[in-house]
Amino acid sequence: MENKKIEVYENLRYRIITHDLPPMEPLRDSELIAHYEIGRTPLREAMLELQSDGLIQRLPRSATLVAAIDFNTFKEVIEIRLNLEGLAGQLAAEKITEKQLDALRQNITMVKKLEKKVDENLDSITKCEFDFHNIVYESTHNKKLRDILHKLHGISARYWHYMVFSSQELLNQFDDHIELIDALEKRDKKNCAHIMKKHTQNFVNKVKDKILE
Repeated sequence: MENKKIEVYENLRYRIITHDLPPMEPLRDSELIAHYEIGRTPLREAMLELQSDGLIQRLPRSATLVAAIDFNTFKEVIEIRLNLEGLAGQLAAEKITEKQLDALRQNITMVKKLEKKVDENLDSITKCEFDFHNIVYESTHNKKLRDILHKLHGISARYWHYMVFSSQELLNQFDDHIELIDALEKRDKKNCAHIMKKHTQNFVNKVKDKILE
């Protein structure tokens, strides 16, 4: 049952972030139960996690909607995330295991295979990008930091998909990832922090450019 809850949570999270479920879309328990073939209790638990992530909102009389796009929220999230990404880079450089480094290398190898038919593999490449961040956050071996960054990344990624997303922009993300792997292999804390902050700042700049167009 726990595995089913996690599966539903991850799928709904992905669909909200990528705007398969657009902002303010109603989420009806009866429809979700039928679609995912899940019980009411594990669905409620998955929904509470999504609410904690800031991806859904509950209104009076138990209505549930996909959270609105709010640029004040985006600004607040980025102010926090920029510094925490740098901290994550430092801690990952200190603590990452060889198994986790190998998982990052395999992630890049998979992307290189998928990019040959990028338009057919957008979902898979997008999931590789999410997975890369999750592995790095996990490699900090700091559960509190990992959980906070997981939430902040999910909120931020919604704005990237809303404002910036294209197949080429998606592939460009992995340039920084390749650079980060090299710095992690060298245990270069300063450079890892720089790359992580730069990666986030580049995304912020692109969103700002779109807003100003």
